[in-house]
Amino acid sequence: MKDPTRRISRWTAKFTPTRQAETLAVIYEDMAKRYAAATVALCSMESQVKQVLDQANVHTNWYVSYLDYARQLFRLSHQMEVSGSSLALAAQVLLDRWVARGLDANVLATIRQEVFNIGPATT
Repeated sequence: MKDPTRRISRWTAKFTPTRQAETLAVIYEDMAKRYAAATVALCSMESQVKQVLDQANVHTNWYVSYLDYARQLFRLSHQMEVSGSSLALAAQVLLDRWVARGLDANVLATIRQEVFNIGPATT
């Protein structure tokens, strides 16, 4: 970096609160719609996971860990848009990680299959 003062002054000129407010005003409505849709999908997924946990007679002390596993799968399948065999392999890695943390592999596999419709990884 030859001249840090020049770089700072150019950034200060570009990044102003009024310019940021104008940009945000343009995209706010679309952001709000996408956030609402993602929140509905996440809440629906969590409800489905809780049903699986109820059916498997998992003690409520473990719900947080199982929900964290499910949120990681949700992030993979929705936000990162991983699919197919790559998603199955990533889901298997997550399952193995959470089994190592003390969760039941059968319950995790049920969540993976029933809630996310992800089959076991084929290697």
